[in-house]
Amino acid sequence: MKDLKKHLQVSDQLDLLISRGVLVNDRTLAERWLSNANYYRISGYMYRYRTQSGSYQPGTSLEQIHALYDFDRKLTRILMFALEDIEETLKTRISYTLTSAFPSEPLIYLQPSVYRDPNEFFKFQSRFLKAVNDNKNLPFVSHHIQEYNGQLPMWVAVEIMTMGNLHAIYRNLKAPYQKALARVYGTGPTQLLSWIQNLTYTRNHLAHYMRVYDFNFGRTPAQCTRHHIYKVTTNRIFDQIYLMSFMYSDPEEWNSYVLPELKKLLASYAASIDLAAIGFPQNWEDILTIR
Repeated sequence: MKDLKKHLQVSDQLDLLISRGVLVNDRTLAERWLSNANYYRISGYMYRYRTQSGSYQPGTSLEQIHALYDFDRKLTRILMFALEDIEETLKTRISYTLTSAFPSEPLIYLQPSVYRDPNEFFKFQSRFLKAVNDNKNLPFVSHHIQEYNGQLPMWVAVEIMTMGNLHAIYRNLKAPYQKALARVYGTGPTQLLSWIQNLTYTRNHLAHYMRVYDFNFGRTPAQCTRHHIYKVTTNRIFDQIYLMSFMYSDPEEWNSYVLPELKKLLASYAASIDLAAIGFPQNWEDILTIR
């Protein structure tokens, strides 16, 4: 077993990169960046430029890596904006679907009768009750604790649920309720379950500011004949963005804001990025446009 690597001062980190063939045009700026960005995180952007010997390809510069790092940060902001809409829409639709089926039972999400697997339901129930306790000081939670003995109707409860909670609920719902929600998205329950699972993973990945550029998500979202005009999968972020276009609530906003923001970002970093590293085909804008 190898020994763990030891701490390196910022100046030593920079010297190590230089010794491996990385070009540094401004040492002061480079040290400032390394003081604020985790060396290990930065190394992920450099992986594609490494040779078998452990050095870097000729011409690899730290400024080039910095550009990829900045591109990732800005791409993450755009995608988190889109995912916020998708998450809020999913909360609304899953709540409405269940409470419409049981209009006199606002706590239907806590009834094991609508779920397939009792054990999975009890796991969800335990996590949800912990979330209620963790959020008990939020005004709307506190209000329901004081006025309704802690009972949160589903349309209130979803506000403290995570994408993971929503995935757990949908995965365990009995078939009629899964199908009803899937119809709202114009797809089948198998596809919707896959999409929710994929975007839950993606949201958590982005929320922790993990690398997106040249990152293999290792996931193949389920396809459906209605949505998938473009059927190529790359395991890169484009696959996930394509899913986002299916689940985004407002086609006009997607086309007039999200896509132009993506286009502007890609144009700004055209000299630094490789579209293949994020899975984008040349006609990506046409593919992502909601019609």
